[in-house]
Amino acid sequence: MIGGSERRTIEVQSSGSGEESYGTGYLLAPGLVLTALHVAQPTPRDVTVRDLQNTEFTPARVVWRSTRLDAVLLEADRDVVGAGMTTVRFGELVCSDPAHRPHCAMSGFPKAMRRKVGGDPERFIDDLKTVDGTITPHTGSRSMLYGFEVSGALPRFYENWKGLSGAGVTCQGLLVGLVRTVDKQWDRSLMALPASQLLAADGFGQAVVEHTGMLPQLQGADLQPLLHAAPEPVLSSSYLLDPHARTVALTGMSGLIDDVVAWCRAPRRMDVAALTGLGGTGKTRLLTEVLQRLAAPLPEEEDRRPWSGGFLSDRPPPTGYGMLASSRYPLLVIVDLAETRDRQLADLIAALTQQHDSHTVRVLLLARRRDGWWQNKQRELRALHAGPIAHTFTVTPDDAYNGQPRTAIYQSAKADFAHRIEQLRLAGHADETWRQGALADAPDEYGARIAHTGPHPVIYHHIAALADVLVHANPDFADRDHPMDVLLAHEENYVRKIAEARLPHGAVDTKLIRSLITAQFLAGAATARDGQAVIRAGYDAHHSGYGPAAPPDQRVLAALDDILTAAYPSTDGAHWGAVGEPLAAALLTEVETDSGHEFVEHFLQHETLKPDQRTQTLEVVARVSTEDPALAEGAHRAVAAAPEELLPLAIQAAAELDSDDAAHWLNAARHAVSVRAAQPGADIAVYERATDLVQRAQDCVATGTSPATLLDDTDAGARDTEPPGGGWSSAGSAPAGRRDYVLVKPVVKWHVRLLLTTISVAYLLAITASTVGVAYTNGLGDGWAGWLYIPAHVGFSMIVAAYWGSGRLDWTAGATWIGPPIVVVMDVCMGALFHDAWPLPGYFPPAWLVWLAFCVLGLACLPFTYRIWFGRLQPRAPAHGDAPALRSVPRE
Repeated sequence: MIGGSERRTIEVQSSGSGEESYGTGYLLAPGLVLTALHVAQPTPRDVTVRDLQNTEFTPARVVWRSTRLDAVLLEADRDVVGAGMTTVRFGELVCSDPAHRPHCAMSGFPKAMRRKVGGDPERFIDDLKTVDGTITPHTGSRSMLYGFEVSGALPRFYENWKGLSGAGVTCQGLLVGLVRTVDKQWDRSLMALPASQLLAADGFGQAVVEHTGMLPQLQGADLQPLLHAAPEPVLSSSYLLDPHARTVALTGMSGLIDDVVAWCRAPRRMDVAALTGLGGTGKTRLLTEVLQRLAAPLPEEEDRRPWSGGFLSDRPPPTGYGMLASSRYPLLVIVDLAETRDRQLADLIAALTQQHDSHTVRVLLLARRRDGWWQNKQRELRALHAGPIAHTFTVTPDDAYNGQPRTAIYQSAKADFAHRIEQLRLAGHADETWRQGALADAPDEYGARIAHTGPHPVIYHHIAALADVLVHANPDFADRDHPMDVLLAHEENYVRKIAEARLPHGAVDTKLIRSLITAQFLAGAATARDGQAVIRAGYDAHHSGYGPAAPPDQRVLAALDDILTAAYPSTDGAHWGAVGEPLAAALLTEVETDSGHEFVEHFLQHETLKPDQRTQTLEVVARVSTEDPALAEGAHRAVAAAPEELLPLAIQAAAELDSDDAAHWLNAARHAVSVRAAQPGADIAVYERATDLVQRAQDCVATGTSPATLLDDTDAGARDTEPPGGGWSSAGSAPAGRRDYVLVKPVVKWHVRLLLTTISVAYLLAITASTVGVAYTNGLGDGWAGWLYIPAHVGFSMIVAAYWGSGRLDWTAGATWIGPPIVVVMDVCMGALFHDAWPLPGYFPPAWLVWLAFCVLGLACLPFTYRIWFGRLQPRAPAHGDAPALRSVPRE
């Protein structure tokens, strides 16, 4: 069975004027074939093509050609040639590190693979040959060609390579070149035309757009494990809103683009800057435009190599950063949500500063935080000698408008959405339910509503514009009240069609799939096993309200996994991608509402999830809930139910929020912990420690310190430099200065706190009053010395209370046993002397008995009251595993 890039290998034949030509082509999209011009000479020749799934050739026509590049684009019937294939992505080789030179391959029909069919000497078949090898960075650079060095078997004669011309050269799944010639002087060298020259040629990009609906973008093929790829073009709301898809033209911000480009082109080898702004203001879209601008050389510098780069992957391999340090071209690396990626940022900067021998490198950090995060990060980066670190760029909600009326922004976005949808429809992504005609003529129903409300980030106008276009294209969505409901209905329709192709008829559960898409967005999956964990956890969380059930069919879970992978393919080498955040937030709201805010609670506690998946879930919920705090209720209940595993992760999530948002997140966590601690059967020791940790995290936020300083760094490097310790430290200082014990306040109900405090205060007032009364009557001797009994008596009671209330008792010590009886004897004796001066009424029991009962009760309550208000010393227990954790301690 043919799979992978071989499925894109196309046979090309042309004939005319008594001559024939034969060679290889490469399928860019269903019905669109790239090959060498000399293989498919057009008029007066007839060109036919055939993929590996067909036995007959199909006529093709030329839609673009370049004599200079010896390249041509052919268009054939998309339902016959390459049906069902995705659109190819284009790449280039950026780095020169020999240790990380990527594997490349090509497939074609060289003459050496021509075979006889059966016993008929007149019938031949041109068989497929896959050639493996590498592209050395500088070979052929003056000729503007790639030198492909073959590994493996070679044909005996040079002529036997014929037929391979026009084959596509792939690297990391990207098309990086087109085979053009065989070097006669070298037996293992083929010369290929770089894909970058194709994309720079006049008319090539437009020809691809007209056929596929997607503007081709050049990506670093050897940087593919490190950088996000462009999203696959599909007719879904998530894709149309994705800023990486560049569906809507960027409005405004031209001055900001100029500033960022000027910073990139400044004469320094390395620098880091930040671009800050609220979500939905166009930061990502702005930087896709910056990358496009840098990829085009300046008119006065046409001999200089354009820039490369992209958005850093969410899970880049730690050992791959060295490739960035060997870039042959200027490089812009963008780190999205940088405030949540301190570890990755530290690894990236370390690799660039320690090994950097390449061209200019710029690192741009995208952040939403408005507090002092960037100022602190600047100091850290300067200490690492990462550059001047002097630039900060800010995007405000008004920048995208640039003085234009809101209606103009809406109308422009509507026209762009209509144009892209029409391109996708022509590319075969729509079915018969879609209305034909001009989609840009859609009524301004949702657009008119938002135009009369308060100011909004530009994304709101884009959502309204897309909703109006979708309703006009598919009237089935017209009954939705809110534009986001239209987008969700369209997304559900998109996923349902994928599910119907993979599940038996009538087996599609749209609510279950909606829950699984939410789980996919929350936890992510770096590997197939991670994906299986998310599917199982999401499945069980969706059905949690129905009580215990038999384990689901593994085949059903595998089909669901396949559905999510097909609907949201990965752009960074992970198991899958996810729905975009504007839609995901709305989807999370629906799922949580339908489940009574229990889906996230059950999902977080599922045993199949890995610690890093739980961490990501809490971080996503914390970020999304800043707009709707109710979304965090289930997460906080899950944290309170399992504080040992989840509370440190929730603290870590708080460290990535603005100070105000972090304070709200921690307040809600503290409330959830208090509620859970008051339930019967709660482990008091665990919840005492949990409450104290939340309190110290709140103190950190209040003082401007990151709550993450409370958590141990559990990686191997940290263990080499830090003394062993627990899963969290006792203060917001550096781990090296932490104490061995920490005061932990217990969680008690308010009426218990009030009762104990009242009895303890009454006891202290009583013994103080009795001692003062005795001293006043000279019962303790003449002179001022008698009055010293007052602080001595009360102080001794407080010492015993502090010793019993805050310490870990040593039962072998005599003071532990003798202290309380001495205090009680002193109290009773002082009460008896007080009774001699002010006797009790006759109906009372003997005075010594009254004082004995009262003082025993008061002294018993006093240590617990001390513990409630001041805390109890607890040892810090070591944390084990992949994530920081609270650990319970033995009870006394």
